[in-house]
Amino acid sequence: MRYGLCLTGGGAKGAFQAGIIKALKEKDLNINIVSGTSIGAINAYFMMKNAYEGLYEFWINMDGERYKSSLDKVIDNSKIINELYLLEGEDEKIEHVYINYVLIKKSSLYEIIVDIKGKGKEDALEAVKVSSLLPYNNKALVDFKGKMFDTKLLFERFTQDVLLGLYDGFKLDGGIMNNCLLQPFINHRMDKIIIIALRDTFEVPEYIYKYYKEEDLFVFKPNFKINPEDTIRFEKDFCFDLFQKGYEMASKVEV
Repeated sequence: MRYGLCLTGGGAKGAFQAGIIKALKEKDLNINIVSGTSIGAINAYFMMKNAYEGLYEFWINMDGERYKSSLDKVIDNSKIINELYLLEGEDEKIEHVYINYVLIKKSSLYEIIVDIKGKGKEDALEAVKVSSLLPYNNKALVDFKGKMFDTKLLFERFTQDVLLGLYDGFKLDGGIMNNCLLQPFINHRMDKIIIIALRDTFEVPEYIYKYYKEEDLFVFKPNFKINPEDTIRFEKDFCFDLFQKGYEMASKVEV
């Protein structure tokens, strides 16, 4: 059976995703195509490089202070990308890895989808970097200790800044337009698509049912309350707990 895996975005909640990936790896599923958005793109890159143990270590021993960087118009993620650059290897079972990001031109947003499998390291990591590059507006936000994270206000301010032309030429987080990248599975027919969502309120986009039956889709999502500030809680205990919850959930089910 051929499986597709869709990894949605959600910041620190990517730890939950990584725990599920570990359980799926232990089930030895034949995952042929992966799509990823934002933190999902980072997790997908670990998979593509066959660096599963590195993925688990990244989340189990998360140190948010280690990855803090500059804040200007974006939340810089270069420290994580630099670590990904060190990864070697390839998961030969994975045929395609699709990443999306948003290109801003003349105050308009365009979704760009690229297959990074087989690309050079520089090009592949550039796509991962921009897919997970969030806009930043210090008038909107954000206490990075996790005490406040107003997503709605952040994107309201971002929309205003886009209309003012402040982001023209930028490439930014794919989740701004599409946080659940299922389009690749229209062109590549899978026997089953596994979606690992990072919101407890997640709903499968309706358009995919034109191409797949409900029983062809398997959705993992948190069965506990997710708060807006969880997106930026890059804290060891929090990420470890989410990783374990994801692993335990996926270990108990047949996909």
